[in-house]
Amino acid sequence: MPDAPTHIIACDVMKEELLAITPTHPVIFHFVSMGLHRWPDKLREELRAVLASATGRDRVVLAFGLCGGAVAGLTAPGIPLFIPRAHDCIPLLLGSRYTHEELLREEKGTYFLSGGWLEGERTVFSEYRRVREKYGEQKAKRVMATMFDAYRRIVFVHTGHPRETAHLATGRELAGLLGLEFLTIGGRDAWLRRVVNGPWDGDSFIEIAPGMVLLETDFGAIH
Repeated sequence: MPDAPTHIIACDVMKEELLAITPTHPVIFHFVSMGLHRWPDKLREELRAVLASATGRDRVVLAFGLCGGAVAGLTAPGIPLFIPRAHDCIPLLLGSRYTHEELLREEKGTYFLSGGWLEGERTVFSEYRRVREKYGEQKAKRVMATMFDAYRRIVFVHTGHPRETAHLATGRELAGLLGLEFLTIGGRDAWLRRVVNGPWDGDSFIEIAPGMVLLETDFGAIH
């Protein structure tokens, strides 16, 4: 009898990177709009609805981080639920929570970008364009300067995204617009490979038993 599939519920900011990984067992993907991150309660309800449909699977893996507390309060369905022990998707794209922490130790005011992030329907850059079209260039720049007041640099994470060249140019444009330093760093797919193929154990993943609730404290002292 073939193995039941692993159900991977993922933010679409990582869609291209996850689909580029060859599964070693049956996998079913369900991608959730990154735009829901603006409303953590709505994101939680969307994830709760998707989890409720996860039947006939071996396990569910949430390709999310804590994401502003949006995943806290979710209940594992009648099968084990696994989630990376990360604050958001950036450590997953970098391949290591420690790399992410080191970059923030170097400069706390670091804003991270990736190709998938820049394809979202409501990114910071698309918001700038919307304000510029409605109110003009000067007001759009003032809005952006206020939003990015705490940041000193932008770090673009290379992930092999198929449209990365264009997105890299957009990232440079955004940094220039804001007067921020622009750096790039190579991501690694090690953590994403484990999201798809396992193992889903150790310090990198949280396991929630069937019927149990995922708590914010389960993530421990992450940064």
